[in-house]
Amino acid sequence: MSRAALPALLLGLALAAGGAEAAGPARAAEPSAPPAALQHPGLHPPLPEAPTAPQRPGELDCRACHQGKHRGVLEMYLGVGGHGTPMIPSHMFQVRVECVACHIAPKETEELRKGLVGQTFRPSEQACVTCHGAKYRGMLQQWTATLERMSAVLTPKLQAARDALAAAAPGHPKLARARKLAADAETNARFVTFAKGVHNVFYAADLLKLANGWLDEAVALLGRTPATGDDELVRGGYCAVLCHKAAGVTQTETVRFRRLTVPHVRHVSEFGATCTSCHSAEMHKAVTATPATCAGCHHGPRNERCEGCHRAQSAFYRGTTPTTLARVAPNLMADAVACTGCHDWSKKPSRAALAEACRACHEPQYTLILPEWTGGLRAEVRRTAEAVGRAEAALARARRGGRKAPEAEALLRRAREALALVRKGGAAHNPLAAAALLAAAREAAAQAAGRAR
Repeated sequence: MSRAALPALLLGLALAAGGAEAAGPARAAEPSAPPAALQHPGLHPPLPEAPTAPQRPGELDCRACHQGKHRGVLEMYLGVGGHGTPMIPSHMFQVRVECVACHIAPKETEELRKGLVGQTFRPSEQACVTCHGAKYRGMLQQWTATLERMSAVLTPKLQAARDALAAAAPGHPKLARARKLAADAETNARFVTFAKGVHNVFYAADLLKLANGWLDEAVALLGRTPATGDDELVRGGYCAVLCHKAAGVTQTETVRFRRLTVPHVRHVSEFGATCTSCHSAEMHKAVTATPATCAGCHHGPRNERCEGCHRAQSAFYRGTTPTTLARVAPNLMADAVACTGCHDWSKKPSRAALAEACRACHEPQYTLILPEWTGGLRAEVRRTAEAVGRAEAALARARRGGRKAPEAEALLRRAREALALVRKGGAAHNPLAAAALLAAAREAAAQAAGRAR
């Protein structure tokens, strides 16, 4: 649906809801049924309007003061009106569920209603259960409580942003940007509160998520530290809380992404990822993650869990690689320097960037050591691969000649294993262990070639 069509649709919904803001105070509103496109078969039809007598000259027109103001609620239901997110219509709006399908509980008693007051209908959980079944019992209350918890996370952040803006110097170069971020965040927070976010709970949650990030950014732009606390829910972990748990959805332990098997549950339970880190907030189940998304977390400057994925490199660095081919002792820096001490993923990965990291602890001339290590070790790996290739060729000739050489085959396997350990573990992560393994591989390869003759 285009945004150009929204004003007409809003007007139609407002008229269907009985809003009088579209009619001028001097003209009586004509009763009208909800637009046919918005009617849903089997749902509660709107109550018939009571017949009204023509207004006589000089009579009071109550609508001059009392008007139906539901525009905010309607915009929330449509998924428009907030800042920073595309249009995200409520799933129930998409299947043409009208207001009267959920608002079924009368506010006034029938006795008071007869000829004395108008009637307002409140939302009832029974409407959820009637359409979706007993497993949705409690869903409405859960939505309301979750949005309140999310809004509560923003309350101190909104105040911190106001304080930071008030204390900022008028000439601060980033003041305008910080002011805009804080204003947009406050708009979203107010919109969710006053337009009743439960009318479109995922859109409301997305608006609060954006507001949370903007407030942190605004405070940081002004030189202050963003408030710390548990904001996982508002950062995007709301999908499971709002829907999955109540609906009994079981998450799979692993999923396939491109050519990788990804530990799906661990990303949430251990790594702190949220649903919308990888999935769309606008389209259910849609995956928005790309390889760049993965790299943004895994190779981000705040990630210090490199060793959870790079286990072979970690074992080689820390001297725990299981092998009997050579002695693999820990790197001398293993107890003092973590992965991020050398690998700064905020910069483009390069040998020069790695070498520059040495200067954080050592004298400037140490920037020359890493190129020497990597250059020398590359040559050693190449020499070892050539030795293994010669042994493979010798054994192939022996097999073609009908000769069996089991000892040579065993030596060749040892040589291949040693070479593979160095290649996978990264020679520069442990130069001494790499040199020892490569020497052992060359020796085993030479022996294999000799015994295959």
